[in-house]
Amino acid sequence: MMIRVVEASDLLEVLQIEYAVFKFPYPPDLVNFLYANYRETFLVADIGGIKGFLIAIYDEEEGHILSIAVKDDCRDLGIGKALMGHIMSFLREQAVPLVRLEVRKGNARAISFYESMGFRRTEHLPDYYEDGEAAYVMIKHIR
Repeated sequence: MMIRVVEASDLLEVLQIEYAVFKFPYPPDLVNFLYANYRETFLVADIGGIKGFLIAIYDEEEGHILSIAVKDDCRDLGIGKALMGHIMSFLREQAVPLVRLEVRKGNARAISFYESMGFRRTEHLPDYYEDGEAAYVMIKHIR
């Protein structure tokens, strides 16, 4: 498995995963904007094709994981863990002190995954998602 920075030729596969995995996927224009402006923190897992991706942004105060997704038929292969490991290493190198993300309150699998990676729930955001579902804010101190 190769974790690398996204390339323009990967974007169609990234969008296919985004639309297959998420109920309310990011629109192509937003994915293209993130590609153009945050390429160094837009990672893909390449295993003979794109099997997963992670998009993050950061500043000197925090990293923010915007999206992480793995193709359904490639789950439980360590792809999400590898993507998270790479972004955490990168953010540590940038001296970013903490990383945050939002997760659907009802997504027990994702919450368990993030907790296994050292994240902890810090806030509850009611009506966060388009369909009215609440979210948890989860953070991890990395410095």
